[in-house]
Amino acid sequence: MNGLHTVAQPASRQLLLVEDDSATAELVRRTLERAGFAVEIAPSVRAGMEALNANGSKDYLAMLLDYKLPDGEPWELANAAKARVPEIPVIVVTGESNESVAIEAVRWGVTDYVKKTSGFWDELPPVLERVATLTRIKGHLNESNALMRTIVEHTSDLVAVSNGNGNLVYLSPVCFALLGREPKELIGQPWADFVAPEDRDAVLSMLDGPGENSTKAVTVRCCRKDGSFAWVELRVARLETSTWAQPMIVLTLHDVTAHREHEQQTQSTLREKEVLLREVYHRVKNNLQVIQSLLKMRARTLPEGEMRDLMTDTIQRVHAMALVHERLYQMDDLAHVSLSSYLLDLFDGALSSSSLQPGQIHIGLDAEEILLDLDGAIPFGLLLNELLSNSLKHGFPGGRTGTVDVSIHRISGAVQMVVKDDGIGLPEHFNAAACTSMGMKLAGSLAHQLGGSLVFSADNGCRVEANLTRL
Repeated sequence: MNGLHTVAQPASRQLLLVEDDSATAELVRRTLERAGFAVEIAPSVRAGMEALNANGSKDYLAMLLDYKLPDGEPWELANAAKARVPEIPVIVVTGESNESVAIEAVRWGVTDYVKKTSGFWDELPPVLERVATLTRIKGHLNESNALMRTIVEHTSDLVAVSNGNGNLVYLSPVCFALLGREPKELIGQPWADFVAPEDRDAVLSMLDGPGENSTKAVTVRCCRKDGSFAWVELRVARLETSTWAQPMIVLTLHDVTAHREHEQQTQSTLREKEVLLREVYHRVKNNLQVIQSLLKMRARTLPEGEMRDLMTDTIQRVHAMALVHERLYQMDDLAHVSLSSYLLDLFDGALSSSSLQPGQIHIGLDAEEILLDLDGAIPFGLLLNELLSNSLKHGFPGGRTGTVDVSIHRISGAVQMVVKDDGIGLPEHFNAAACTSMGMKLAGSLAHQLGGSLVFSADNGCRVEANLTRL
C-alpha cells in the first residue's frame, strides 16, 4: 500500500506523520489518537509526497515531519505542504540538539519544531492544539483579508493608505481610472502629491482633528496625470497598528466630478436665465414707459374734462404695471417684489399724476415686509392705485388738505389691506356694487381676483378694507 497506514478518523483532526522509525511512529500514533487526532503514517519523503498528492487528498490539520529521512531532505515535503491550499502547518520533529536545526526550520517557514526526548510524544498533543488554534485564527484572518481586499479592489472609490509620515503605502486599482496613474507610480510618495495645492489645508485640518475616526467629508480637487482635476469627496480615518510608531491614515476618495460639473453647468444655466429674465423685465418696463409717454402726449392734446381724466387714469395704471417690472429686475430675487418699496414709488406716481398741490395730501404707509410674485404684484398694485386715486380725486375737493393712510399686514390665511383717508367721506347712500365708474368696477374685480372683496365705510372720511386670501 505504498508504505501508508491509515486510521479512519474525522478529516478535521487528520494528521500526516512522516517518520521512518516504525516503533516511534506507532508510539506517536497511539498517543495522538488518545488525544482525539487521526494519524496517517508515511515512512519516507516519497511516501509523504504521495500522501500530499493523492487524488481526493485530505485536509490535513498538520504534518509532523521527521528531520532525518532515508530518501531525501525533509524540506521538500515542507515546501509541498506550504504550497497546499489551504496551507498545511509543518512541525519538525528532530533528535538533533543543536540550534542550527531550529534556525534552518524557521528559514524554511515551518510552524514549530519538537525535540525527540524520552516521552516527547506526550508533548505533541498540546503543540498540535496550539497549532490548530493558530491555524483557525490564521484562516479567519485570511478570509477577512480576502473579503476586505475584494471589497476595496472592486469599489468605485479610491482607497489610499499612508503611513504616519504621510507617504503612501497602498492605493486601490481604481487609482488609474480616477487619476490616470498606476498605484505603483504613487507608492512611497506623499499623499499631498495628488491633492491640489489650494485644497491641501482642508485635508490637513481633518488630519489635525480629533483622534477618533471622523465621518466628516471634504470636497477637494485631485490632480490627474494629464494636468486636469478630478473633484472628490474625501474622508479620513486613522488606523491604529502595532507595526508603526504612528497610526496609518486611510483616505477614501469618492469621485464627484460628474456631479460637480453638472452643478457648475446648472449654475451657469441659471445665471444665463437670470440675465435673460432681467433683460425681459427691463424691456417690458421700457415698453410700458413708451406706452405711458405716448398716452401722456395724447392727454396733453385733450381739453380739460372727462376724456382727459380717463387718459390720466390709464397712464397711472400703466405706471403701476411698469413699476412692478422695474422693481423685479432690480431685485436679487427675480421672482418677488418687495411690497413696501414698490408702494412708495406707486404713491409718488399717484401724487404726481393728480391735480393736487404739493404738500396738500400726505400718504402714510404701515406695511409688513411682504414679497409678492408677478402674478400677485400687478393686480395688487393696480387695486391699490385705484383706491388711492379715488381718495385723491374725490376726498379732498377745493384745496382741502389731509392724509391717506395705507395699512397692509398678514393675518391668519390672508393679507389685510386698509386704505383710510380723512377727506369728505362717502356720498350719501353710497353702494359700491351699484357704482358704474370704470375705476370702482376695476377695483372690485381686482379684489375678487386676489381672493377678497372691498368693504367701504365712513369713518371720519372713507375707509376701504379687504382681506386678500391669494397673496
